[in-house]
Order: sequence, then structure tokens, then C-alpha cells
Amino acid sequence: MKNVSKPISRRRFHTLAGSSLALSAASAWGDPPQSGSSGPTKAGGELSASSVAVRAPAKPAGPIKCMCCDLNWVRYAKPADLIAPAAAQDWAFIDPKEYFDWHREFGNNIMFCQAYTFGGFAFYPTKLGPVAPGPCAELLPRLMELATRANMPFMSYMCVGADLVMSNHRPSWVIPKSRDHAPHGFLAPESQWTDLLCQRVREFLKMFPVDWLLCDWFVYGTLKPDEALVQPAPFVEKPFREICGRPMPKTAAEIAPEEHLKYKREVLARQFRAIRDAVRQTSPNTRICFNVPYWKADEAIWRDHPMVNESDAIFAESDNEDVIQWALRVRKPGQRVITTIFGRTDGVCDPTAWQKWQARGCDFFAYAWGAPPDFRPLPLYHDGLKVVREALRAIK
Repeated sequence: MKNVSKPISRRRFHTLAGSSLALSAASAWGDPPQSGSSGPTKAGGELSASSVAVRAPAKPAGPIKCMCCDLNWVRYAKPADLIAPAAAQDWAFIDPKEYFDWHREFGNNIMFCQAYTFGGFAFYPTKLGPVAPGPCAELLPRLMELATRANMPFMSYMCVGADLVMSNHRPSWVIPKSRDHAPHGFLAPESQWTDLLCQRVREFLKMFPVDWLLCDWFVYGTLKPDEALVQPAPFVEKPFREICGRPMPKTAAEIAPEEHLKYKREVLARQFRAIRDAVRQTSPNTRICFNVPYWKADEAIWRDHPMVNESDAIFAESDNEDVIQWALRVRKPGQRVITTIFGRTDGVCDPTAWQKWQARGCDFFAYAWGAPPDFRPLPLYHDGLKVVREALRAIK
């Protein structure tokens, strides 16, 4: 697929983003976040006010409607129904205009593209990790340019809990026994991984101050962090003593259930605040939401948790009735509830229920996977996507 569009540079993007068109497009759906935000400061090496990227807020524009051809994974119908993490070369020749047009025509009112995939490579010219080869090295900035010209807000993505490159390059950052739950394991919030992640957030938002940043897999040791056990490790020693008031035991069995819960809640709160501050200090108008995902309503680990209280949206990767009702009940003023009506393969998303969630004031997310080099969802998604497409076009 020949790439004939003019590449975007950082200077060219900011010139475009400074136009009246960009100002009218930026930061849709509500006022800039206030609670928990911290302004830029020169102390401690933080950003000064003159270096902070700012996009002008716009008036609310109805529910978020976001369907994405998800580039985190690949899916093949033959020889078997194979789903695997995407490799950097899989999407090297996506045409940004085709990708943008497909999503806009589908019914989106926001554009979506990963900054980094959970596999650990980026779709923009980062200095802090691998970059997709070929034209996709600038897929995100070119999509953002197209979105700005079309007066569409932009949502991007980073994975908090996993990075397949770093989990192998830095196995000492992986929570012990978390590979029992997934081959790649889950990166520890207490490790240097959080520092690297926040550096990536700052680098990315300084270049591309997107309207929303979705932080995926905000978990501890498993996709069900409410059930996870704290595992002794070198990076656990200091925070365990601070949080639990005693030396770290030699085995997880020696940690009391209430200590497991207290420890996980606090280290995830520290990680949340680090990410939140990286976003707020770099791009004050960028909104943040975190995907846990929630497996049931009112999990103990998230009760009155800073992530739930201070995120700009509670994002649920399902439309589970109990979970969404809980999110609607606990959300704070101005906080959105985003429900996922299509994508999960375990039957927890029902696109036909969209009218119920629209009536309750929810926003909408959906995703599906293609087979490289074609980003478009496989034909097996046809029936579900037909419902999603009709829903996004009907939601006002």
C-alpha cells in the first residue's frame, strides 16, 4: 500500500493545532478536569508553565461514540481462530487516511489510536521504546492531523499493566507468579516500570496533547486484582514496610488477607497519582480513564479508591448490568461512565442493549480485530458490528 501523504512533523502538527479549527475541535465533552490535578511547577525538574501543551476546551458534544479497529492484537480465522498480540511489523503499512475514513464512516465522533500497544511498540516517533516500522512510525500523528482537520477529538492509549518488550527485557520488574495468569506477566507498580511509563506519558503528551488518554490494564498481578496475592520481591520490601508497618514476609501465605488488600490499594493509588500528575502537568486539558477491567460490582480493591474517585471517566470493558449500575452510582459530578458494548470474547458485551445505556447517560466504546496487513475486522464480526454501527449512528 503506497504512502503518498505528506508526513507530519511535530512542528507541522503544532502549527495545525494552533489554528482556529484545532481550537474548536479540542477537548470535547465537558470542562477541563479539576479534582486531583496539580499545576506545572519548576521545582524538582517538573515542567514550567511555558512548556506545557494546552488545548482549548470545547462545549459538551453528546455521548462519546468510539469504535476502534484494535491494533493491540491480531486475529486469524484460518487455520484456526487464532488471537495473538500484534507484532510491530503487522501494521507497518496501514494507510492513515483509510484507517481514519473507516472509523469516521462507521459512526465515531472521536478518533482512537494507541500511542504504545500493550506489546510494547509505538505509533509515533518515541525515544523511549520501539517504534512500528515503515509508515506506521507516524501513524498516530497523521491520524491526529486528520482528526483535527475534521474537527474530531482524539483518544489515545497506553497500557499500564503490561509491555511485552519490557517484561522480557526487565524480568525483574514483573510481579512474581503473574506469568501464571498470563504468559507475559504483569509489570509491578512499585518497580521502575512506573517511572518509564510516566516518562512515556510526558513525552507523548508534550508532542501530542490528546483529548483523552485511556490507561489500560490498571491491575495488580492479574486481570482480577481483587483476588491477587502480593508476592514477596525486592521491589516490595520498602513499600510493604511503609504500608503494612512490618518487614515483608518470605511467602505470600504469611501475609494476612487485610494486608494483601491494604497493600494493593495503596501501591495502585501511588501509581495512579504518578500517572495523573504526568498527564496534568504536561497537558492539563487531557482527560484520563483507566481500564481495570471490572469483573464484578463494588470490588473491595476499588471502594473509594483515588482512581475511581478522580478519573475523568469510569471505564468498564463490558456492559455488565451490575458493574455499570455500580459505576453510575459511585461516579462523581462531571465524571463519565463509559461502557463497552462490543469486543470481549467471553460474552460480557451486548451491543443490542445500547438504548438502555444511552437512557442512563453512558458513553460507548467498542473494538474488534483484523488480520494483518488489513486492519478491518474479520467477517466473523459482521453481525455484531452491524448492530454497533446502527447504534453509533442513532445515538445523539
